[in-house]
Amino acid sequence: MLTAERRRHILEILATDERAEVVDLAARFDVSESTIRRDLESLARSGALERTRGGAVPALRLEPSYAQKRRSHEVEKLAIARAAARLVEPGASVLLDSGTTTLSVARALRGVRDLTVATTSLPIALELADRARVIVVGGTLRDRTVALVGPLAERAIDQLHVDVAFVGTNGVAVGAGFTTPTWEEASVKARMIGAATTAVVVADGSKVGEITFARICDLGDVDLLLTDASAPPAELAALRTAGLRIEVAPRIVAADGRAVTPDGPAVATGSGEVA
Repeated sequence: MLTAERRRHILEILATDERAEVVDLAARFDVSESTIRRDLESLARSGALERTRGGAVPALRLEPSYAQKRRSHEVEKLAIARAAARLVEPGASVLLDSGTTTLSVARALRGVRDLTVATTSLPIALELADRARVIVVGGTLRDRTVALVGPLAERAIDQLHVDVAFVGTNGVAVGAGFTTPTWEEASVKARMIGAATTAVVVADGSKVGEITFARICDLGDVDLLLTDASAPPAELAALRTAGLRIEVAPRIVAADGRAVTPDGPAVATGSGEVA
């Protein structure tokens, strides 16, 4: 059994049981206890569960806050956003998922003329209000992600067809597909993917190889994964072998050849994109 498949089964167990023990999981999957501990530690880092002494329990808080996510991987999100903007032609219709990576994409799209943008994100709507025709998809606002979700959002998206959708994810892995921490956001994201001629998932490298609680869709349901150079090469290779088309956005560097950080140029680098 592949690592990603085993981890997905662990999450399925925790969806019905209040606790899972390392020793029981090792026997169930016929692997060592150290392998199970590595699985649980990886899933805990992604927010899919909480580690306990000797095992794991379902996560009480499945994901970091919107403000916390905005402060993480800022340069990687900028690189992804610049690459995403190159996929959008003037006059296109675009569907933008909620999230901090898609907010970076929205900022990069401000220079593209005559766009029609539908979004489940209030920050994205405000970002593009003076640059595009903006449609805010209705729904219930989640405080942790500032995302509009629920039946109203789902019904509205079902009425749309757009040229390209940019959708975020908290994990992508062989065997598990694309995942996110909550069922309600997974359902909205899946509908966005189905509403687009071209469905693009945008995710920084920390999400590649990770699995979170709720499944969005299979790898084959997405036209392109757009990530950055921090993504683990072995995970990218496995995803490509599984049939997923992937584009890795180049690193952003300053004119003097130093890598750009959120506070400015900092580290020497060999190649990349000029900021």
